[in-house]
Formats: sequence, structure tokens, C-alpha cells
Amino acid sequence: MYRVCIIEDEAIIRKGLRRAIDWDTLKCAVVGEAANGNEGYRLIEKEKPDIIVLDINMPIMDGIALLELLPRETYSVIIISGHSEFDYAKKAIEFGVTEYLLKPLDHVALTHSIQRAISEIHMRRAYAKGAKEVADIYCVLQQTPVVASVTIMKALEYIQQHYHEKITLEDIRMYTGKSATSINNRFQKFIGMTFNEYLTKFRIQQALDLIKTQSYHMYEIADMVGFSDYKYFNQVFHKVVGVAPNIVKTYYSRA
Repeated sequence: MYRVCIIEDEAIIRKGLRRAIDWDTLKCAVVGEAANGNEGYRLIEKEKPDIIVLDINMPIMDGIALLELLPRETYSVIIISGHSEFDYAKKAIEFGVTEYLLKPLDHVALTHSIQRAISEIHMRRAYAKGAKEVADIYCVLQQTPVVASVTIMKALEYIQQHYHEKITLEDIRMYTGKSATSINNRFQKFIGMTFNEYLTKFRIQQALDLIKTQSYHMYEIADMVGFSDYKYFNQVFHKVVGVAPNIVKTYYSRA
């Protein structure tokens, strides 16, 4: 069953969504409701939904503000809104939502949107499975994992976007709003390593992917993945991969 969370401030609409949609036929289960973005954020962390039906205009925290807190490409999000203005729709599209539906809701259209959301989920899972199956001889980190922690998914998102820059645990703390201790505990629980260990392996994996292309000098790759000191990059690479970067480069040049 696909897990669904409904985040909408009007109780009558939440009730209507539960009753009007044939969730069982869609192989979905509504696992929770929330009346504003703050409640919705806590609900999402607790229930780990596959699909989120989200209102834009809510008190305390609106739908757009909630989307800004969530890691992208993790959930299939269906927006429901009383606003038809282009700016609202454009902002929602930037977050990669599945659909933007206007109130009053057409339940047939919503059903179709849920079916599209399920298709997205299948595609994400198929991609993740395919990426895992093509693991390479030199691979220190598989594709970015999907874990049951909004904090960790946001941290991984930040690393993906900034790994070529200097990143500290303080940067992650500021980005997620969680304490450094909490972040490291979550990394140990969900990823099986500390933040610093993950960051190092992520950078080295990016270096391995760049080496495969045979398009860059090794000192260029070191800089591209966040190492300003080429000698230090060589030391870290050898420690993580088990061989020197030039050995890997030679291997791929003959492959």
C-alpha cells in the first residue's frame, strides 16, 4: 500500500478527501492528516509517506514554506489550492510537484493525479534499483539513499549541492535546524557512518565518476570534488579506495 498524508487546514476538505477517493482501489492508505505546515512536517517525519496531498494556503506555515523544508525527489506531492495565480503554480513546479489542482476539487482529476504520483514512485524505485545493479569495481558509495528521516535527506541534498565547496557540520546544522549531535546520531542510525565519513566517501565517489570520463587531469578532479590540496586528495583517495587515483585512471583507460 502507498502511504498518503493529507495536509489541509479545512477539516471538511480533509474529511471529503478521505471519503470521496477510493483509496483501496488505488492501493493507497491515508496514514495521517495535518492542519498546517508545522503539523505536516512532523507528520511526514513520523509517517514517511509516499504521496503528500498538500494545500498551499494554510495558517502558521503554508504549503510552499513546507516544500522548502522537504528534500526534493523524495515524495510525490499533489498541490491543492484556491489560488490560480501563475506565481503560485510556478513556485510549486520549481519543487517538482506531481500536480497542481484548483479548488473546488474535481475528484476524478485528483484520482488521476494520484495514479500519476504512483507512476513517479515506480520510476524512482526502478531507477534506484538499476543504479544499484550497475555497481562498478571501483565504487565506495552507492547512489544517494532514500531513508526514513527528513533531516538526513535534507543533509544529503545539501552535500549533493555543495560537495565541491568547504562543508562543515555547522553548515548542515544551519540548513536542517537540528543540533550537530542529532545530525551525527541520525547519520550513524540511517547511513551507518558519521557525517564526515559520508562527506569524504561522497567526494571520492564523485572523483571516481569523473575519472571514468577520462576528460580531466587528476589535479582538476581534486579541485572539482572539494580538495584544494592535491597531495591530500591523493592520500584520502588511496585510504578510501585502496589504490592511488592514477591506478584507477589507468584501469578505466583500458576498459
